[in-house]
Amino acid sequence: MKRDLPFKILLSSYTQKDRGHWLKWILAGFCVITGTASALANNGKTEGNAIYYSASSNQILKRERNVEFQVNGRVTDSKGEPLIGASVIVKGTSIGATTDANGNYTLNVPDGNSTLVISYLGYLSQEVAINSRASIDITLQEDQTQVDEVVVVAYGTQRKISNVGAQSSVSVKELDQPVANISTMLAGRVAGVTGVQRSGQPGYDGADIWIRGIASLSGSSAPLVLVDGVERSMNNIDPQDVESFTILKDASATAVYGVRGANGVILIMTKRGEEGKPRVTFDYNEGITAFTQVPKLIGGVDYMNLANEAIYTRRIPGEEVPVPRYSQEIINRTASGEDPFVYPDVNWLEEVFEDYGQNRNANLNVSGGSPQARYYVSLGYYDETGLFNTDAIAQYNATTRFTRYNVTSNVTLDLTKSTKVDLGIQGYIATGNYPAENAATIYSSALEISPIEYPVMYPGGLVPGRSSNGGSRNPYADAALRGYQNENKNQLFSNLRLTQELDVVTDGLSVTAMFAFDAFNQHFIRRSKREDTWIVDPTNPRNPDGTLNLGTAPTFSGQNFLAYGRENGGNRRFYMEGALNYDRAFGKHRISGLLLGNRSDYSNAFAANFTESIPLRTEGIAARGTYSFDDRYFAEVNIGYNGSENFDPNNRYGFFPAFGVG
Repeated sequence: MKRDLPFKILLSSYTQKDRGHWLKWILAGFCVITGTASALANNGKTEGNAIYYSASSNQILKRERNVEFQVNGRVTDSKGEPLIGASVIVKGTSIGATTDANGNYTLNVPDGNSTLVISYLGYLSQEVAINSRASIDITLQEDQTQVDEVVVVAYGTQRKISNVGAQSSVSVKELDQPVANISTMLAGRVAGVTGVQRSGQPGYDGADIWIRGIASLSGSSAPLVLVDGVERSMNNIDPQDVESFTILKDASATAVYGVRGANGVILIMTKRGEEGKPRVTFDYNEGITAFTQVPKLIGGVDYMNLANEAIYTRRIPGEEVPVPRYSQEIINRTASGEDPFVYPDVNWLEEVFEDYGQNRNANLNVSGGSPQARYYVSLGYYDETGLFNTDAIAQYNATTRFTRYNVTSNVTLDLTKSTKVDLGIQGYIATGNYPAENAATIYSSALEISPIEYPVMYPGGLVPGRSSNGGSRNPYADAALRGYQNENKNQLFSNLRLTQELDVVTDGLSVTAMFAFDAFNQHFIRRSKREDTWIVDPTNPRNPDGTLNLGTAPTFSGQNFLAYGRENGGNRRFYMEGALNYDRAFGKHRISGLLLGNRSDYSNAFAANFTESIPLRTEGIAARGTYSFDDRYFAEVNIGYNGSENFDPNNRYGFFPAFGVG
């Protein structure tokens, strides 16, 4: 009675309709209890179902209930060998496991009807339905496309699976950026590669690149850069024309280059044509450029207060309090802005630099060809304006601007079934317009000059300046009123390669020869001036008529006309290469080899003296041998023997061996 009494009293306080709702909930509880009891009677198995009652629809429903199901098994290759570290994942979830040293795995899945996804590097992924099986063994098949995939290595290509040297590749898509120089895109994209961009000036914004750190404190630590097999600069190459970008890092990968590869090697291959109908691609980008971060400079009032404070706090204790450098009257007048020509307060960075610049680039390329002749032709355009402010009163153009036109043409001809010719011609024409004064000097002056030194300009176009020997320079005048420099550059790259297969002698044997000629020329015209500078008399800044009192003589006597100066430069390079290649498989064994000789002559076309006019010559021999067994065990030997006539005749050549196993 004690147990029933509260229930009876509770029901009595509700209407008949309310009692109906209570009966519904009691029935629902009964159904759940019944379902649970049924499960217990069936040795704890519910067959994946549970029963519940819906009070809103007066229906008894079944609800699916997730119960973990354990699966185990073994992952092997087609030869029955275990695959260590293979990935086994439940499809559509993040539930997964990896195989152990014996290829075994154990995995708890939410449902016996799930699907497993098994993957392993170099093998085709496979999906297997569990179908309530507790043990599932999987055999993965090799991905033949990955096994036969080739990568660019020193002096040629090699199967990716057999490469034991340390090298990295940059995706061509990552290089598809609207920038002038490829070097500015490498930092942070490749492990072990450091890039430092020291200037953002258009045309001079290439980055310094180091592979695995700085190798020399006195000499250059820059890597060797080879474009289509020839030593060339990576800057000013249109990123749209790059087919592959490979970085060789360790000795086993760079030994064949000898001493030239001591700092690492970067290999760039430009695009080639593919058989098929002509394919036309056009790409256009336009963007806005700005400083990543601008130093925040204090104003004139803060500058004067801090200068006075420095004088006060640095006095010797016990001495008389020093006279402030700036009186309170000057500080107040500067703060009020009543006469900015006498009491200036200038943020020089804002006066010297614009907030934004712009750049644009476009590329139009056509590729295609027949089985006997394939082509790739590309035209590129790049234009960028700088951030220096220019003065409208100047009767010349001192705007910072860099414009470049690129052309790339690669043609492949199959003269016979065993003879192939590759002809490549690339180049660019670039023009640049800059202030006559060096950009670094302008920027440092803008940071060094105080905000109260003098105004940006005096009325009548007079240039403020304080020092008679040219110090305390006016950074705005340096950027806008010192003249201009016009630069013209052009570069030609050309290479001709002949490849002859010698399968008639033995399978896998071929010979190749290449000749390359590069020429670079530049012509600078500098029209510069430096005008007189003036400064307001601090004791009597205004004349009786209210005009500025600038004295009777300038603080610096200069010239108001543009002087003329020019500079020419250029160089040329001849490169020759011949190589014998061998690559052949014998059952489970595979052997490849390379024997190569090369010579390079570099000349300064505008040498100032006899010593500089002597060509710089390098030559050498390179050899490589590789062996693989069953595509599982690999060995590689690389040898470089090269030198330069710059060294003593008894020490001109060096021997650089390296080997690797994997």
